[in-house]
Amino acid sequence: MKKIYPLFGIVGPILYIIAVFIGGAIRHDYSALYNAISELTMANAPNKILLDILFGFYNISLLIFGSGAYLDSRINSKKYNSATIMLVIIGILGLLVLVFTQDPRGTPATLYGTLHILLSGITAALTIISILLIGLSFKKYSKMKIFTWYSYTTSILILLSGGAGAISLASNNGFGGLFERITIFLFMIWVITLSYILYNNKIILDGVKIQ
Repeated sequence: MKKIYPLFGIVGPILYIIAVFIGGAIRHDYSALYNAISELTMANAPNKILLDILFGFYNISLLIFGSGAYLDSRINSKKYNSATIMLVIIGILGLLVLVFTQDPRGTPATLYGTLHILLSGITAALTIISILLIGLSFKKYSKMKIFTWYSYTTSILILLSGGAGAISLASNNGFGGLFERITIFLFMIWVITLSYILYNNKIILDGVKIQ
């Protein structure tokens, strides 16, 4: 794999995390504990254009990384290939989410807001499945077991925190933003970890380091 692909997988998530912190910090009416990340890019939100660009770059980066990982001929696994396709789809859905923005809280549901929820739900499901599949694709290689178990653990934590976040946002209990950040950042860190492994050619299959 050309190193430019996993490099996008490292830089994109880091930029996303930075954008989330900066976007929330420069707004006095925004709480990282309470407000969802999507509220940073709602229609007429302050700094929307800047954040759309930064979030858009992340999604394009994930799309590029997923494409490069799919084209990597070193790993012959249907599970791995399926997961990399899902990463591409997640990137595309992320771009669409920026178009179909979240409705402001307490307002009637709109078509855009409904599509935002639908796309976010599909993204969440694909996120968990893709992590599990890549973990499973490395399961038979003894030198990759740590990453395999890390993938399993991450998928479980995302399922739990994502569910808690959905309940919190629906019940408006004040911690929806926190759980959402935990969920998304868990995925970001996992993508960075996988990208780092691929970037440094650290995939070890049956005791042979792939170059």
